[in-house]
Amino acid sequence: MNRSLVIALSLALSLLVSCAGKDIPPQSVNSGPVTVGFGVSGTATRTQINDDGISTSWMQDDRVSLWARNEAQEFTLNGQIFNIYYREAGNAGAYFTATLPQAMPEGRYTYYATYPQPESLDGTRATFTIHDVQDGRVGGGADIMIATPAEAAQLGPLEDDPDLSLTMRHMLHVLRFYIPEGCNTLGEPVERIVFTMPQQVTGKAAADITAPDGGMTLAEGGNTVTLQLDKPVDASTAGAFDYACAAIFPSAEYGADDVMQVSLYSASYAAEVDDILLAGRTFAAGHVTPVPLRPKLKEFQNRIRFTITSNNLGEDIQTITLTAPEGVNWSETGSNVLSFDAANLNGGGYYDLDFDTYVSVALYEALANQPVTVQFESENAIVSSDITMPDTKTGENSTVPLTVPYLYYEDFAATTASTNYNDNNQTSTTSTGTDTAVDLASEYQWPQGWTGARCGLSAVQAVRICCRSEKAVGFPGTYNGRIDSPTMSALKAGKSVKIRISFNYSFNREGSKNSSYQHYLAFGYHNTAGPINASSGIGSWFSDPLLGYTIDANLASDLTGPLTGQFNNIDLAAEYIVNACNASTRFAWEAYINATSPDGYYNNWVYIDNIRVQIVK
Repeated sequence: MNRSLVIALSLALSLLVSCAGKDIPPQSVNSGPVTVGFGVSGTATRTQINDDGISTSWMQDDRVSLWARNEAQEFTLNGQIFNIYYREAGNAGAYFTATLPQAMPEGRYTYYATYPQPESLDGTRATFTIHDVQDGRVGGGADIMIATPAEAAQLGPLEDDPDLSLTMRHMLHVLRFYIPEGCNTLGEPVERIVFTMPQQVTGKAAADITAPDGGMTLAEGGNTVTLQLDKPVDASTAGAFDYACAAIFPSAEYGADDVMQVSLYSASYAAEVDDILLAGRTFAAGHVTPVPLRPKLKEFQNRIRFTITSNNLGEDIQTITLTAPEGVNWSETGSNVLSFDAANLNGGGYYDLDFDTYVSVALYEALANQPVTVQFESENAIVSSDITMPDTKTGENSTVPLTVPYLYYEDFAATTASTNYNDNNQTSTTSTGTDTAVDLASEYQWPQGWTGARCGLSAVQAVRICCRSEKAVGFPGTYNGRIDSPTMSALKAGKSVKIRISFNYSFNREGSKNSSYQHYLAFGYHNTAGPINASSGIGSWFSDPLLGYTIDANLASDLTGPLTGQFNNIDLAAEYIVNACNASTRFAWEAYINATSPDGYYNNWVYIDNIRVQIVK
């Protein structure tokens, strides 16, 4: 390999923007909302790398953040998001728009902009993440750009000619990997590239949005980048130029002994590349360095591919952690715990765990049929499930489908309790005690966290709530039944989210048939710990309760509808949205009657099953 062939190429692409000929509806300038825009021109664009491997283009879903500081040094716009409105033919330019609540005051402003939107801002110092897993096209906001500050008048309605035109500057360096013609010894396209640098190249990068010339600083840095290629790379030829790009933090000059280490992975094989000498190299911001890769002898690799087949949580997963039994180790960590970035899996991608040395073949086979706990961490929650690994001793590559659990799910299939709990009377024989709640987990082997009054459970089937009205001597009155769920402890501390809760239910009854009445199921939520009596009223209740079928003494059938509910027949469905759910939130179901029995008694039952809770984005 000619290691001197590391050439820095400028990422130059003119963005000459004009509004001429665009069909933009006229707007009136008033005190109400106004849609404004600006163009981008100069020496750079968003860094979705084009097929030539050098130039870049804005994409249809791009967004930039814009700041506007007036002559009094006050920010009129403070990180306002602008969406791409149109791209010039051939990606020669772009125009961005946003709808402001009201027109900007007239005057002169200094404008600042970034791509992508900063993760945080301290004054004018913005923080971004340079990810250690990228797609090979520097897409999805992998690159970071900051505009050269520009002075212009206030932004006007779209029909006005734009007075503001910004020049964006690349703050990162791009490595462009390719395999020279005739050098792909793997015999099939490369799907993954892993490289390690002597200096830190990923992590939390920070820069002053008002001074892009000041460069960036890096914290929480890492040295290794994985390219999970959206487009696999084969050897380049005169007719096809294949490449994969990575955005990295700009480097200081490398020393005499510094090298880049690269490993390549295809569908069936793995190979390493001779160490690439970096002595005297400096990878500057805004430049591209071509890096030819000539893999050495290939070796067969065993592979476990993890995919997400469904996500019941309701929001994207950020990190997945796999915990195998003690002594059963993963090839990448040398321990029984493995964590990896789940970004690619959310979009239908995958994460490959390769066992590509003679030593790791034993590790691969040791995973055969082992129980593994999978923890899924998202922005707001941490949930987990258990899986069994495939039989890796067969020597074949394995795919492990992962299902992200609900925030909370209960179908009572794992319960061992039975209906010997008298849900008509609970634990008391006095009228004052019949709606007193207990800890159902400790008293009656329900799942942990459940409390309730006048309720029962049938093993591996469902639960039942009883409301009762009677006129027996010594026991007159109407008694409600209630159950309360565990807390939503899978939510992270301090997080408050919108959730959707759904469940199945049905009604039934027994007792006297000599009067007309209705019975109901109310649903609500609260943050109260411990057992809650059915008569307490605790909770925020939805205003429209679910109606049990009307009982009418004047009808020969005694019913206006079928009461078919049983532990094994629960066929109705309900769904609610709770706008502010946190880790201490519990859900409540209460059964009640609207009348007192004139003689005899009524027992009215509500059956509940298949409770599902998920985050709503």
